[in-house]
Amino acid sequence: MRHAPFRRAAGVGLVLAAAFALAPRLAVASAWGSPYGDPAGFCPVHSWLPSTYLSLPPTSDPLVGNNPEQDTFFGYHRHPGYDDWYGYWYGDFRGRPGDQSGWQLIRRVDYPSHWHWNFADWGWAVHGHAKQYVAYYNWTFGGQCGMGHPGAPWPAPYMADIDGYPVMDIYVDAVPPADPKPRIAAVGPSSISFTWDPVVDRGDGAGPDYFAVGMGHYTSWLTIDGGPPIGRRDSAAPLVLSSAARPTDIVCVFVVASDKLGNATAPASHCGRPAGAPPAPPVPDAGAIRVNPAAPGLAGLASWFWLDPVPRPVTTYESAAGTDYWLVAEPVSAGWDFGDGVKLPAGDFGAPYPAPSTVTHTYGSAAEAGYVVGATINYRVSWWWRSGGEWLGPYPLGSQTGLAGRLVYPVRQAQPELRLSG
Repeated sequence: MRHAPFRRAAGVGLVLAAAFALAPRLAVASAWGSPYGDPAGFCPVHSWLPSTYLSLPPTSDPLVGNNPEQDTFFGYHRHPGYDDWYGYWYGDFRGRPGDQSGWQLIRRVDYPSHWHWNFADWGWAVHGHAKQYVAYYNWTFGGQCGMGHPGAPWPAPYMADIDGYPVMDIYVDAVPPADPKPRIAAVGPSSISFTWDPVVDRGDGAGPDYFAVGMGHYTSWLTIDGGPPIGRRDSAAPLVLSSAARPTDIVCVFVVASDKLGNATAPASHCGRPAGAPPAPPVPDAGAIRVNPAAPGLAGLASWFWLDPVPRPVTTYESAAGTDYWLVAEPVSAGWDFGDGVKLPAGDFGAPYPAPSTVTHTYGSAAEAGYVVGATINYRVSWWWRSGGEWLGPYPLGSQTGLAGRLVYPVRQAQPELRLSG
């Protein structure tokens, strides 16, 4: 990785290049739980765990302005009088997941001077999770961690800082949660209610460094005809917000979703107005009753009944008090009266012959004048209304009953006959 702030490392000498050539790129494991392993050449001998390891509290600033390591850069050695400080970073940098910097020269600090460095000083940005290693190298005394010493043919490792935090986890979530989508929950002649579904925090970063701090809260309020906020409140979960209003009032709900770091969405809104239920639609035509066998029927033989036509949902459009309505009467059952005292309160609609009907009846005796067969169709009615170009609903409007035309059905008794041939 070569971000603009790290280009100063291009002047590191051939000794550093040799260190990279001789040392493995990554260690097999990490003393600090890094999924990447510790960087090659990192020597923690002069650090005391766990006091030298730190996880920064999650921040919403991708430049990470708070660096607790910033005041611990100073020269340790009087001879030759300076230390070179290096940094190594793994993680999501400016949205590139799993990136790594290699050892980057931060600063040469002369003894006994102190110096500070902060992430924001170089415009370094984190997205998600990153791990920082900071170490120093003294060119006279080497790393003094067992690998190098004055006069050795290879350079010593980079020593962890004796003071401060040489290893840090940095967590950044600078992205707000998903946008909430408020909607109308219920309407009446003098009120309207809104709600919305839960959303999740989208977090920041990608790959193994993805980090989301989690949902914080919702802020919601209502307005009437563009007036000031009404009932503004914070909540951990979606609410139902209701307002009394007139049918001519425009009521709007506003919802903002914030994560635990305060990253917030733009206010999402939805508007509507109260509306009363429409007048009941005309009762649908229930049609006629058909039977097989056709009249006359026979006692002791099952007769098949059905409605013609088979009931279907009926849609009606109405306009009342300046509001457009859409009503649907949906047939749910049929009540049958077969005229001989037998009734079927909530039966099927039957099926036209020659299909076997689901509505059958067997008469036990003849009736030359005919049995009077009746059927009532039970409808469930729902309604929608138009608000701002959108149809809202369904809302229940009760039930309706339609009467089919009555059928007079004569039934005869079958008589056996004996015929002699001769």
